[in-house]
Amino acid sequence: MSFDVPLSYRLVGNTVVPRFLGEADHPWLRTLLEERNRLVGRPQRELDARLREPLTPDGPAGKKQLVVRVLARLGRTTRAAAVPPRQARQLVFGEAARGADGRDAALARVASGLAVTSDELEASLFADLPGERVVTDFGPALSPTELALRANLALTQALLFRATGVTLDVEGHARALVRTAKLRGLICTVSRVSGRDTVLEVSGPLALFRRTILYGRALGALVPHLAWCSRFRLRAACLLEERLVDLFLGTGDPILPADPPRPYDSQLEERFAREFRKLAPDWDVFREPEPIVAGNRLVFPDFALQHRYDASRRWLLEIVGFWTPDYVRRKLALYREARVTNLILCIDEARACDEGSLPTGAVVVRFRRRVDALAVHRIVG
Repeated sequence: MSFDVPLSYRLVGNTVVPRFLGEADHPWLRTLLEERNRLVGRPQRELDARLREPLTPDGPAGKKQLVVRVLARLGRTTRAAAVPPRQARQLVFGEAARGADGRDAALARVASGLAVTSDELEASLFADLPGERVVTDFGPALSPTELALRANLALTQALLFRATGVTLDVEGHARALVRTAKLRGLICTVSRVSGRDTVLEVSGPLALFRRTILYGRALGALVPHLAWCSRFRLRAACLLEERLVDLFLGTGDPILPADPPRPYDSQLEERFAREFRKLAPDWDVFREPEPIVAGNRLVFPDFALQHRYDASRRWLLEIVGFWTPDYVRRKLALYREARVTNLILCIDEARACDEGSLPTGAVVVRFRRRVDALAVHRIVG
């Protein structure tokens, strides 16, 4: 995912309106795809040059630039080279610097030493440059409809990369959405405003001091999962043209949906559960227990650890991704409000987004890459 795609939008008062692609754009999208398919196997620079020319029919400049950038990332690979390009450049340029008799002589001498032809060596020199990468076939045909949806998703993600905060009001699929947000490590709080609606308040990349690019990618990855909600409403405060404006998205907006929700969580969580079960055969591990109600908010622990022969020995465990000390303090306050005392927070040390110390009094297991099941077992006894 990238955030340097051209932003195609208009401002209406204090609201940003994305210029989404729809059915009216399908004719020129079909022409663009036909031109790309015609140049499969050719260097990317040839396709870039062709798409800078007018098409018949042609699309609006801003939308066309967005689609071209999306296409460039969907099907491009490095040209096969007889010699690794960096090695080829080092040897040929070094030979030339030593005073070989002209370019052809330098190529011939190096090629002979590598047991390749001069043409093969010359083709290898810049095979790793973007313009020399080969335009590849997508495999299954990419339709104008899917291309439009992919472009709309890229535009939405680029806008959200400029967000200071995001509010999601969803109905249906809420638990899976919260799980995805946690899996991506997003800094968010969850509340329930009615019997059916769930609200997620998510920090935006511009609200953080560090790791904004990684965090922006994680936030953008949440967007396609919204399509699986029965209803959703997104509001984001975005910094555009040196002022904060509001972005609104809702059910039915033309954005590429994610693949169907996966029945399993991350390898990190799966590995912890497997290792803990092996270490503690007298303990049951329940993934995704019922959410904890704290006032009008909901807290979603990742696991409940329950001793099989002693019901009083029960712990909740939550794995925290991106975090700030203030975020951890607010999370602990919610658990205290819900009168949860047996809580273990597993903190990813690699995802700290601000300086500061963790609050005292919390049962914390710090980790990098894997949650230490033995450390958790020592806590629960």
